[in-house]
Amino acid sequence: MEEYTPVLVIGGMVSGLSTAVFLAHHGVPCMVVERRAGSSRHPRIRGVSARSMECFDQVGLTPAIQEIDDSANEGSRVIMAESLAGREIRELVPPHNDAFEGVSPTVEAMCDQDLLEPVLHRRAMELGADVRFGTEMVEFSEEADGVRAVLRTVATGTERVVRASYLVAADGTHSPVRERLAIKRVGPGVFGYRCSILFHADLSEVVRGRSIKICMIERFPGSGLLPRHGGRWQLTLPREAHETAADFTEERCVDLIRIAVGLPDLRPQVVGAEPWEVGALVAQRIREGRVFLVGDAAHVMPSTGGFGGNVCIQDAHNLAWKLAAVLDGTAGPALLDTYEQERHPVGSLTMKEAVARTPMFGARNPGGADGKPYAPHDHCSVVFGYRYRSRAVVVEAPDDGEPLEDPRRPSGRPGTRAAHVVVDRDGERGSLLDLYGDGFVLLTGPEGEGWQKAAAVAGGALGVSVACHQFGSGPDDLRDVDGAWGTAYGVGDTGAVLVRPDGFVAWRSPGAVADPAQALGEALERVLCRGA
Repeated sequence: MEEYTPVLVIGGMVSGLSTAVFLAHHGVPCMVVERRAGSSRHPRIRGVSARSMECFDQVGLTPAIQEIDDSANEGSRVIMAESLAGREIRELVPPHNDAFEGVSPTVEAMCDQDLLEPVLHRRAMELGADVRFGTEMVEFSEEADGVRAVLRTVATGTERVVRASYLVAADGTHSPVRERLAIKRVGPGVFGYRCSILFHADLSEVVRGRSIKICMIERFPGSGLLPRHGGRWQLTLPREAHETAADFTEERCVDLIRIAVGLPDLRPQVVGAEPWEVGALVAQRIREGRVFLVGDAAHVMPSTGGFGGNVCIQDAHNLAWKLAAVLDGTAGPALLDTYEQERHPVGSLTMKEAVARTPMFGARNPGGADGKPYAPHDHCSVVFGYRYRSRAVVVEAPDDGEPLEDPRRPSGRPGTRAAHVVVDRDGERGSLLDLYGDGFVLLTGPEGEGWQKAAAVAGGALGVSVACHQFGSGPDDLRDVDGAWGTAYGVGDTGAVLVRPDGFVAWRSPGAVADPAQALGEALERVLCRGA
């Protein structure tokens, strides 16, 4: 049996399902295969960052994620204690406590991975993706016009051949696809072994009304007790490198939980134990021909800062629109090179940021390759301020080379995330970000009438739809509520800004030009990697 799908996604966890959602949103049929029979049983990632929520908002996921958002019950204190019931030793600095007010119309959502994955699965199916659990890829090979993969149904052993134009490896930290391609990883490596024990128990008596985010347990250095959704708790503690899930019997888990909680007679309901590694590694390359590495297959990092899962989501968001544009002929094949050019530096940088934050949780910070500690940036800049440099961005000279900018003071430079600005549209207040996500958007100042015609002419010549929105006082114009648009995007009343489908600034003209259609056309041609 043979089937065809434009994009075959290996791995049906957060990275793979996010890839499917974003691809399907852009009209790309895709198939997702996942060896497991269903979604994750363990919470794993916890926070969906405000930037990731911007990405999910573009595909209609905000209401569903809000339903599983546990932010209202999220504690605020990170403490070190003898046990949850015992004496508090000291209060620790929370992982991050930055205010994002004015940076984004979205807020971080606190939802566990085992609740998020079904939401992503449903949305992917609604948009037309083909998601198959209980299916594994046993081999693949790249051919002249695509990828040939052999899939096997785990329960029956039945095999079939699937041909795809592209393959996305979202198959986790130990990615078989990455290993098959002999892509090495670099970085500090694995510097800790952990096991997470998930259990149910009523601990309200020993919580004593405290707003606990994490309780670090003195008895187990580097361990933590975390409240999870629905009255569940998670005990994360060190393990020996050779220990597997089988070593954490129910009896042993109960004993460990009792020590951490401080109640020797507690009868917890153990859900299960999941071993994992604290590591910091980045693949040397994240594209090999028609194969792309996304998420943990491309980079792993400590959980400190809450960056890991969010970088996975944003990898998928970056890649999806590019695959869509190449598959429908809008863009040249070279656009796919920009995935690695843009996301590989972000993965490397974010890994360093996560490693630099490990000391607050008692883990060893291995520092950089030169042995010197890495000085972290503020959390808000890491979440929102990363910059892209590739052919899909018309970078302006001079380029200061900085990897981040402060999103609280946006510059509007090409390669940066298009800033949130409060606007009034037809009497309703919203954000400029509401305009992004489907295709290219051209924003113009109140004296930029010529750009509207240019968008139609340039877009028509290239077969690209460019939605044009002008600031002004007319009935169809955007109204700049706070007078912030010009400063946030770095243009004047006669200027224009081109925003990519992923909400990043592709190009801008600070003021008027002699031939707007030609200028915009050249920018689009470059960003879409058309021509030389």
